[in-house]
Amino acid sequence: MQIQGREKILGISVLSCVGIFIIFMLVQGAILKPAQELKRQKAQLVLKLNKMKKEQEQYKIAEKEVTAAGKMIINGNSDQVNGEMGEFLNEVIQKVELNPRAFTRSPVGPNRVGKGGAKEIGWTVQGEGSLEKIIDLLYLLENSQAFHKLDGIKFTPVNQPGWVKVAFRYLTIVLDPVPDAVKKSGVTNIVVADLSTPERQLYQGIVVRDIFRPYVKRPEEAKPKEETPPAEQNSNGKPSFNPGIWKVVSLSEWAGKVEIHLMNTENGSVHLYTPGDKIEGWTLLAVDYRRMPLPNSILYSDSRVILQNAEGYWAVEPGSTLAQLHQMKVEDLPSNLKPKDFIENNDN
Repeated sequence: MQIQGREKILGISVLSCVGIFIIFMLVQGAILKPAQELKRQKAQLVLKLNKMKKEQEQYKIAEKEVTAAGKMIINGNSDQVNGEMGEFLNEVIQKVELNPRAFTRSPVGPNRVGKGGAKEIGWTVQGEGSLEKIIDLLYLLENSQAFHKLDGIKFTPVNQPGWVKVAFRYLTIVLDPVPDAVKKSGVTNIVVADLSTPERQLYQGIVVRDIFRPYVKRPEEAKPKEETPPAEQNSNGKPSFNPGIWKVVSLSEWAGKVEIHLMNTENGSVHLYTPGDKIEGWTLLAVDYRRMPLPNSILYSDSRVILQNAEGYWAVEPGSTLAQLHQMKVEDLPSNLKPKDFIENNDN
């Protein structure tokens, strides 16, 4: 059977269309799909570039903040920086015309922060004075141009109007060793705020209203004052020593000089002693800043005052009274306090 002319032309047309379709599919597979893949990859690269640009901007902001903080850090070893911070605290207390003897200070740390070389140190401060001057003190410390943290502020009211007791912690960070990129600084570079600023006046309402003053109920009637029995007398005619009322409130060191602050819990007075002073039959030998376990406890203490009497060596930690002291073995004493014969006998 022979194919007619028209059927032949129709067959050629169909085959041509099929061929063109096949060629189109081949062209699409060879050109269009790679182009679409390139477009997809381009979109992913744009997203990554935008993410990197955002991270770079955040890094620059963080770098500026770290650099600014580095300029405010008091650099040096922990003992040196803590001494400088103590001097700074004393200067600010005097600047606001508070009585330095009404304040006690005990060291905090050093406590390691994170996995790096940063350590947190500072002072726990307790004292009392005029409410307005206490507010001035806290304002100057909080707004001083130093890398610090004012923490645990606690006000305790007293019966005297406009007068309060305050306790707080003044902390900072020490870098040990100090990176070369961090600027060396000290307390002489700390800029103290101005008390005449509008920001300080925002706290004046606390002073005017004396909001920490306790409510005192008006007495119904005056009662006759009971006579206080006389204090127990010793053989010398002086009041006998009561160790239960003397509490260790601070074991601080200023410019290489160790200070031992004992508070009379009956009248609130604080008395300053130094190693070598004597109380009744006791000698205040030294202040020990070694970390040691507390007796009969799983807790540790970072400091203690060591005493000596005819019966041996004793220790008492901050916050405890002299009646709560515990005996120390000779082998537990600091090396500079151990008797020479003990060292010679235990040299091996």
